Amino acid sequence: MPDGSTYGNLLLPSGFQHIQRFGPSQSALAQFLYPAAWRDVVFVYDDFTGPALNTHLWTADGVNGTDFDPPATQLVNGVAQCSVNNVAQDQNSIRSDAVWLGDNNCGAEFRWKIDNIDTLLFEIGFNDPLSAYGTTDDGAVNNHDTPTITNGATDVAIVARDSGATLTTMQLLTDGSTASMDTTGTNLGTRTPTNAVYQTVRVQLTQTASAVAATHAYVFDQNGALQEEAQHGDVLASQIKADVLMEARVYIEALTTAARVCDVDMIAIWQDRA
Repeated sequence: MPDGSTYGNLLLPSGFQHIQRFGPSQSALAQFLYPAAWRDVVFVYDDFTGPALNTHLWTADGVNGTDFDPPATQLVNGVAQCSVNNVAQDQNSIRSDAVWLGDNNCGAEFRWKIDNIDTLLFEIGFNDPLSAYGTTDDGAVNNHDTPTITNGATDVAIVARDSGATLTTMQLLTDGSTASMDTTGTNLGTRTPTNAVYQTVRVQLTQTASAVAATHAYVFDQNGALQEEAQHGDVLASQIKADVLMEARVYIEALTTAARVCDVDMIAIWQDRA
């Protein structure tokens, strides 16, 4: 068996060069080992199994209600839970620091559920730092039928739904801060999330040129079956600026006087180190 000396005397262990010793760089094994290649990969994973939110990784805020935090009586596997207050435009969110870049092929996965998906707005994915946090109606999207970006956001790549809009299904929304990068929305099928049932949202950015990235969004059901996907970035209008630091964020907003409880089971975020 290997020991510390064997490992420590390898040339660049636990990186892409190490993985290449197992086979082709795009092999199934190489892709499986990607999160373990800490020399060349930044990978953050949180299952929220502890007694309190790890505030070195996450910032939770909101208006009234209860901010995202492991509940006093935990759920199976551990969750970060928020309770959105029963006042229209009250909100709760959980976000990472803005350390993620499209130029570094950042991606994130969020497994979450909410007790009632109606009269609710949510945004899940990446955005650059916003102008306001912890205030009412402080999402990154201003209009889901004719999407516009707001609250100081310039670059976003999110899966979103506004049950109060004419379009009531989920959609992939992107925008970039370079001229001619427009706010672009693509409808994610006709399905809406099921009340109190987990689904997983993945948002993956891919560098297509220096400071330019495409976006691919996936939605999986609680069993891991792919339900919807969409891609932006074939043309400049739907690309985002890839050299802008972004945060990963889950944002939940009440649209009426109905309270909602949201559970985030896990969040994983990754990108190439250089």
